[in-house]
Amino acid sequence: MLRSTLTALFLAASLSASAQQAQPAYAWRGCMIDVSRHFFAPSFLQRQIDVLSAAGINRLHLHLTDAGGWRIEIKSRPLLTALTAWRTQSDWDAWWVGGDRQYATPTTPRAYGGYYTQNELQELVAYARARGISIVPEIEMPGHSEEVLTAYPTLRCLQPDSATLAPNTGDLCPSAEETYALLRDVLEEVMAVFPSEYIHIGGDEANRTAWRNCPRCQAKAKALGLSSTDDLQAYLIGRVARWVNARGRRVLVWDEAAKGLPVDDGADTKNAVMVWHGTDVAERLLAQGYDVILTPADFCYLDYYQDAPHTQPRAFGGYLPLRKVYALRPESLKADKGKVLGVQGNLWTEYVPTEAQAEYMLYPRILAIAEIGMKGARRRSWKRFRRYGTEQCIELQRQGINAFNLQSETGQRAESCSPLKHKARGAMVAYHRPYSKYYPAGGDVALTDGLRGDWTHTDGRWQGFYGKEALDITLDLGRQQHLRNLSADFMENLGADIALPETLTLSVSADGRSFQEISKSRLQPTKASGPIHRYLWNLNAPARYLRLQAAPPAGKWLFTDEIVAQ
Repeated sequence: MLRSTLTALFLAASLSASAQQAQPAYAWRGCMIDVSRHFFAPSFLQRQIDVLSAAGINRLHLHLTDAGGWRIEIKSRPLLTALTAWRTQSDWDAWWVGGDRQYATPTTPRAYGGYYTQNELQELVAYARARGISIVPEIEMPGHSEEVLTAYPTLRCLQPDSATLAPNTGDLCPSAEETYALLRDVLEEVMAVFPSEYIHIGGDEANRTAWRNCPRCQAKAKALGLSSTDDLQAYLIGRVARWVNARGRRVLVWDEAAKGLPVDDGADTKNAVMVWHGTDVAERLLAQGYDVILTPADFCYLDYYQDAPHTQPRAFGGYLPLRKVYALRPESLKADKGKVLGVQGNLWTEYVPTEAQAEYMLYPRILAIAEIGMKGARRRSWKRFRRYGTEQCIELQRQGINAFNLQSETGQRAESCSPLKHKARGAMVAYHRPYSKYYPAGGDVALTDGLRGDWTHTDGRWQGFYGKEALDITLDLGRQQHLRNLSADFMENLGADIALPETLTLSVSADGRSFQEISKSRLQPTKASGPIHRYLWNLNAPARYLRLQAAPPAGKWLFTDEIVAQ
């Protein structure tokens, strides 16, 4: 917690004196902290509760279970903590990406992890309640359950021979009655600890592959009249949700699980959906009668870089500066506004291994979420909010909170801020190999529209290519022109399997049929700006057609944003 009650009260006054005087725009103003990937002490959570409450946040969502470790004491199922609250590696890349994925006991040398006792959590609930915050627990299901299937392997699916268990794919078997017995045991104790109106049961990113080969799941799907074993996800979510509802609580799920969630079309909708895939998904679910909490990744995932990635500690990826968070506008949704419960920022912690780093990623961006939730369309201008955010970061740092320093922000990539005029702008582009359907950017005009990308490959301007000789295009300038040079930018982010070209060839032509390859000696060394590298050819020659071919190393992606001719 903060150094004293006086300090906490002072901080509350400095953060949100004006906000606390107004009727909040939204009932739900949330912050999620993932304590599975990395375990944070109760004292750390108390310190965040002080700051979050002062800012106007009224829900602390704890992601308590996932492959990273089981973090809540369940007295009826002690193996969950005894066998999977610790693991063999603290480094996420070494443990998960590198394939170690071994759990440990507390006495294992260098064991990493921990869990909260029920008494610790009850104390935390009381601490938060006194500060106007409700703690919402999340128990993941059916996916993200590698740790559960390690502690209780009989909850896995069956192999086709029905005699042996399938490998641990992370998905609970939805046709095994033992699955529901464990979930009931867990949720009974969770609800005894947390008086929260809502219980979050996850539902995201289940891969469901083991279900398709499981004879028990095949039989269950057939008995239920389902078209596919994949539909057993909706069955599991619906069955668990109805069980929770019968005990007077409401259920929250991520948007993938909405299909199975019971919804009451009357005034008292029992359950709600957290939408992380985008506002288009929110519009659809609102139209179907669901209550919705907006937490779209592009605006609310606080594990993304908050400044130019090359200036920041390792993060999950993406680029989400304070300005982008503040651009979220729930009021712009066309559907029933009354069913938009509110907004939430999410701090996933794969690459947030310390408490100091968690605070660095939270502040000031969670302050923007709080402002949106408190004021909605009445929020202050971006210029005024940035000044406010800068002041609060300074104050938070004075109080021992490791907030990001807005005063030193690098900000957007300069080239992305305004369109670029050049001789290839508007040129027709023939794709001899297609760009990825997942990263189309602006489609067939993306590489000659004058728009350069920002610091992340997901910003809608970087066009992605994958496979052998991934990039192969011909630009038609419309007429023969004298060109001094040609340049192309490529991104490098090995954490996301994005690499620089392994081969790169430029050829020019006057008629589009006979091409002359430009000598590699005329290709200048790359000019790097953080993760972005520029390749420049000195041409000083006439040309109408330009053919560019590039390939990344095997198994890597290639991303480029604009082909520039001068």
